Amino acid sequence: MDYPEYKADLQRIHESEVYGIALFATAARMTKDPARREKWLALKALEEATLVRYLAHMRETGQPVRHPRTWGMKGRLEGAALGVMPWRAAMKLLADGTAPFQERFQRLQAHAPASQQAFFGYVVAHEKAIEAFAQKERNHAFDSLKAVRALLAS
Repeated sequence: MDYPEYKADLQRIHESEVYGIALFATAARMTKDPARREKWLALKALEEATLVRYLAHMRETGQPVRHPRTWGMKGRLEGAALGVMPWRAAMKLLADGTAPFQERFQRLQAHAPASQQAFFGYVVAHEKAIEAFAQKERNHAFDSLKAVRALLAS
């Protein structure tokens, strides 16, 4: 793949997963509600699974990996706020926060060769699953983790 933003977009996957793992782990620690803790931990598991896939993709395609150190700190700080703020507000911030990541991930998928479509399709799907979770939680839907669980099972 070769387009001007390619390397930055690819790095954004790594940043997103490191950020998400820290965000969701911290939110889970901060919340007092056991049901919400389990939801945060399910999202964390999705981020961990995506990070594993990203690192495998980078290894398979022979690309260098740079660890995004500051993104973990950012995730911990914002996760502390998400874990204690009103649930509806936290879900709005979470849903809105997926948009910039989705834009980059969709661009990666649009430029990917056929041999890499499955990987980038998964990356897009995982971000959409997080957005869907947050939107369903705001609407009090019963199956808010359905897309997350489906990806974790794949």
